[in-house]
Amino acid sequence: MITQLQDLQAQLRELNTRLADVKKDERAAYLAAVQEHVALYGITEDELLRAAGFRKSRKRRAPAKYYDPSSGKSWSGHGPRPKWLEGKNLDDFLVERAAKPWWPGEEA
Repeated sequence: MITQLQDLQAQLRELNTRLADVKKDERAAYLAAVQEHVALYGITEDELLRAAGFRKSRKRRAPAKYYDPSSGKSWSGHGPRPKWLEGKNLDDFLVERAAKPWWPGEEA
């Protein structure tokens, strides 16, 4: 004689099996859609991994604002002043940067 508990457990096993099958089918359909979009938009592996959070972008290093040609040392101007600049005029070590001309249609 099958008890109500055994009957419910059998139903639960059946539902869990159906649930796993549906999840598998939906996952395959989703991955196919992702693959299609990756090909359509030309998304690279690196872009995909960054968007998914598996890779983090590196912070860009600040460009040198001050440079000492005699020693080759440079400083971005961020953080504490380095020892090679202590007691010296910052304007003497300032890196001159000319602005790049830009016009629509030209690569910047």
